Amino acid sequence: MRKSKILARLRAGEVARVVSTSHYLPFYPALAAQYGFDGVWVDTEHGNWDPSNAKAFMAYHHLADVDCLFRTSTREKTGLARIYEDGASGIMVPHVNDAAAATWLAECCKFPPLGDRGVDGSGLDGGFWVGKGPNYTQDANAETFTCLQIETLTAVATAEAIAAVPGVDMLFLGPGDLGVRVGCSGSLAEPAIWSALEKVVAACRKHGKFVGCPAGTGELAKKAVDLGVNLIAFGGEFMAIMEMMQRQAQVLDQVLGEDRLSKAGKSEAAAA
Repeated sequence: MRKSKILARLRAGEVARVVSTSHYLPFYPALAAQYGFDGVWVDTEHGNWDPSNAKAFMAYHHLADVDCLFRTSTREKTGLARIYEDGASGIMVPHVNDAAAATWLAECCKFPPLGDRGVDGSGLDGGFWVGKGPNYTQDANAETFTCLQIETLTAVATAEAIAAVPGVDMLFLGPGDLGVRVGCSGSLAEPAIWSALEKVVAACRKHGKFVGCPAGTGELAKKAVDLGVNLIAFGGEFMAIMEMMQRQAQVLDQVLGEDRLSKAGKSEAAAA
């Protein structure tokens, strides 16, 4: 079974780094590996992914030897198991608000004795059966991780109970959704968001679990790591494409003597 690079970093006391995407981009895992990321945070919560594309995308992660942290929209037991069977190193589940939900998810994602996941072994994770080792279930429990998102005030209040659940490996603060619920932006610079992160880090530290979060700037990433965050999500395809288009638009404005970029900005401001 493939060894998780994220878990290897975390167990060594290092910080794991992931970059995100919400689209099927076959080249993305190879680029992430090339530039030193340990994994790709694949967001299927907010997109209608074709199952065949999702399966192929996880295979590209194995080809590049980089982790796939798969944010899913399902809590269905066999659906979660298939994500691991198709090759994900970690499953991220959004909007987990209490210990009861965390217990169910841990049972779905872990083999006995930690959980109640059904055994197959014919997927990519088991080497399509012919590569399945004699300790497949133990290896799977050791080299995959269950990551639960804390995105509401209820979840922040119950973070310690969620972190205490056996089989839960990581809590991940979702500042975007949390910001909507407390009336601020989704930046770690917001006092309410930072206070929530402090509570989540304390809960994870107490129960020996890892904690992750996204960071919008290098300064905020450093501050989060200093607080005790073990996994940083930094950057994604939208950010990169927008920055590229802005640079190219500026160049073309200069070449053609036009001012389309500033006009487009004014139109966006008027629409807002």
